[in-house]
Amino acid sequence: GIILLILLVTACSPNAPYPRDVERQLEELDRTIEERDRFEAIKTQYIDRIKAKLTTGSTDLQRYGIYDNLYDEYYQYNLDSATFYARMKLDVAHRIKSPGMKFDAILDIADRYVLSGMYVEAREYLSQIDSTQLPYDLLPRYYHVYHAFYDGMATNAGDPICQDEYLRLKKIYQRLLYEKLGEDDIARLYLLADMLYEEGKASEALQDLMDRYDTTETSLHERAILAYLIATVHQQNGNNWEAVRYFTESAIHDLKTPVHEYRSLYELASLLYEAGDVERAYRYITCSGNDAMTVNALNNIHSINRLLPIISESYNTLMTRKRIQLNRALWSVSILSLLFITVALIAFRDKRRASAAERETREINEKLSLANARLQKYIGLLQESNNIKESYLGRYLDLCSEYIGRIETYRSQLLRIAREGGMAELQKVLRSTAFIESELNEFYAKFDATFLHLFPDFVAQFNELLQPDKRIETIPGEMLLTTELRIFALIRLGINDSVKIAEFLRRSVSTVYNYRVKMRNAALASREEFEKQVMRIGRLS
Repeated sequence: GIILLILLVTACSPNAPYPRDVERQLEELDRTIEERDRFEAIKTQYIDRIKAKLTTGSTDLQRYGIYDNLYDEYYQYNLDSATFYARMKLDVAHRIKSPGMKFDAILDIADRYVLSGMYVEAREYLSQIDSTQLPYDLLPRYYHVYHAFYDGMATNAGDPICQDEYLRLKKIYQRLLYEKLGEDDIARLYLLADMLYEEGKASEALQDLMDRYDTTETSLHERAILAYLIATVHQQNGNNWEAVRYFTESAIHDLKTPVHEYRSLYELASLLYEAGDVERAYRYITCSGNDAMTVNALNNIHSINRLLPIISESYNTLMTRKRIQLNRALWSVSILSLLFITVALIAFRDKRRASAAERETREINEKLSLANARLQKYIGLLQESNNIKESYLGRYLDLCSEYIGRIETYRSQLLRIAREGGMAELQKVLRSTAFIESELNEFYAKFDATFLHLFPDFVAQFNELLQPDKRIETIPGEMLLTTELRIFALIRLGINDSVKIAEFLRRSVSTVYNYRVKMRNAALASREEFEKQVMRIGRLS
């Protein structure tokens, strides 16, 4: 039955035939997603420290610098906040009448509008800039915004003719931007990789990307972008496992930075979905979708929305299939449990019959042979049922067998006494309670030993529940448990009825009741909670 349950549960587990290093990275990504609240808190605290620099005594130049820092922090974290601080920069630039600062703020606003998919608004702001009047250091950003603008327009264009025109303009600004960037500028490497990727020659940039990725001066956010570009190269070359590995690296860096505007996690979700890992794909696409909604990155939202319904449907199908498999497993376990209960009831019934047969052997000598035959029959049935109960009755199996042997020995002794000493001697032995008392003492000793084997710290933990002066000390060499401890040992085993406890311990019900009241009164905590606390002794949780 246990093997069947394991097989059924295994059948419900997802197959993940990943290379070992890829599986380790995916596990690290799963942990990063679980811990993302911590990274978000660090980011928020850092932003709050920047905001704290804004005081009533700050000059406009100081305010502009602080707003610029806040814009950078919100750049891929929250588009609305980034746009807000870009507008604050523009207000300051107007007050101090600085054309360079004004153009810088306008480019910030237009950049964020492009990412939000607000192309009309972005064009209005870009139209306010005369490129011939731009400071030289702002030209790369000017070309970058126009490059992103026409890239977004081409992606969302419904008319093929318009789309071709947007792509033509995009390539113009792409080339202008590439020429303006310095040889050592990492943005130039990003742009080169993107251009080669569009031409189907991404492999030509792979070595440069890897060299830059492995340098120590590369920041966490830069490593996220480089890992994403490396992954796209491998994906274009059909090397999907390497693509998964670097998309995973990129996603880990993105979440630790943290940013909300990224592509790595939902690109990874797409590859994992194709590999058959629907659960992870669903988890990752949901996470990236939530972040895209948070940052309000329209282009990312559109990309995710194309993939999310497909993965969600497959995930729901998988979950339905797992529920069916789990229900089958539960039904199987329920049936097995009923079978085990039935066997246990039969065994208990057989045990009672065996006891009845033993009593019959002591009633009439004339029926001794018949009673003995029945006893042997019941012993045989008991031995057969013991094989079934072996894994459940444990060490009590030997105890039952030992008691049966002792009864047989006792019966033989009675027969010998009857033959040698006559009926008077037999009646004398039968009136004596020494045998019963000896058996009870040994039974209680074994009960104590077995209980303390299961709960070795019971006495110490029980005393911790009592007032210091009311604690129970056991005496070496005597019974392992006192009567009070044995009462609460039975309560710990689930026997709560005072009548049953009294029968088990051969004490009066009032004695048992008085002991229980006495211990409740000695409790450190409330009297009502005392026995509940006893029930928790020895538990793992």
